[in-house]
Amino acid sequence: MKRREFVASGTAAALLSALGGGAADVKRFKLGVITDEVTQNFEEALQWVKGFGLEWVELRFLWNKYVTELNPDDVKRAKDLLAKYGLRVSVVDSAYFKTLLPGTHSKFAEGKPDPLQSGDFSGQSALLERAFARAKDFGTDKVRIFSFLRVEQPQTVFDRVAKELGRTAAMAQKEGIRLLLENEFSCNVATGEEGTAMLRAVVSPALGLNWDPGNAYDAGETPYPNGYESLDKARIWHMHLKDAAPGAKPGESVWMPIGGGKIDFVGQFRALIRDRYEGTMSLETHYLNAAKNKEQSSRESIEGLLKVIREA
Repeated sequence: MKRREFVASGTAAALLSALGGGAADVKRFKLGVITDEVTQNFEEALQWVKGFGLEWVELRFLWNKYVTELNPDDVKRAKDLLAKYGLRVSVVDSAYFKTLLPGTHSKFAEGKPDPLQSGDFSGQSALLERAFARAKDFGTDKVRIFSFLRVEQPQTVFDRVAKELGRTAAMAQKEGIRLLLENEFSCNVATGEEGTAMLRAVVSPALGLNWDPGNAYDAGETPYPNGYESLDKARIWHMHLKDAAPGAKPGESVWMPIGGGKIDFVGQFRALIRDRYEGTMSLETHYLNAAKNKEQSSRESIEGLLKVIREA
């Protein structure tokens, strides 16, 4: 048995011990992993996921390629591996609208490629088309998007962002695709409160939220209960799970294993059970241990997540 398979199968025992062991049985949730948080080797990532008894994966980078940039041979290879391991795709990630809104400035554009700095998003339509195609290739109707790189006062561009998201949602609806607007700390919608406001402004059956408590925390919000309770629960279609704690500098956050930071994930999961959440969710580790080992760091985080679920 390969070392990676051994590590995963060993920890799978912890997962199985959680099954049937509490009110918040892990199988109650459609839980998966963003595969490149474990490794860029897609097959090894799938082995890891399967070893934990999980059933879902979210696709972002495979073999050091963004999923929207895969060629037909890459797509076939990935689909064959997904079939081999019996795993389903929850979400196809895209970097759509993770760029400057023309005429704006953002500190998050510094050091980025020129199109991000200039606000040239002429390639965004083609990117969206590729994202739609990849979603259909991988049998999901969910595509993750953003709200443009964050300006100093996001309320000053709120209407422009809402207009662009509304236009995009109309395109997605025609294609049978659901867009997941991620609350991203580097973008104009960063918190639960901001996500609530944007979804109220863009009333579309094709636009929902990818609720990320970690990003909300990094943006200065208390994710649970404050951020979560403000949300329209019916429009939370997916979640990213990562934990965080205050960093050494004021306003700085550091990523932690689930349960090791300051986010109240036990309360969050109790609320999900109360609200009968039926959407998918992905571990998005982000945390790196002292050895900078992504697989081990993801293992620490999922072990923390299992503990949270048992306590919820």
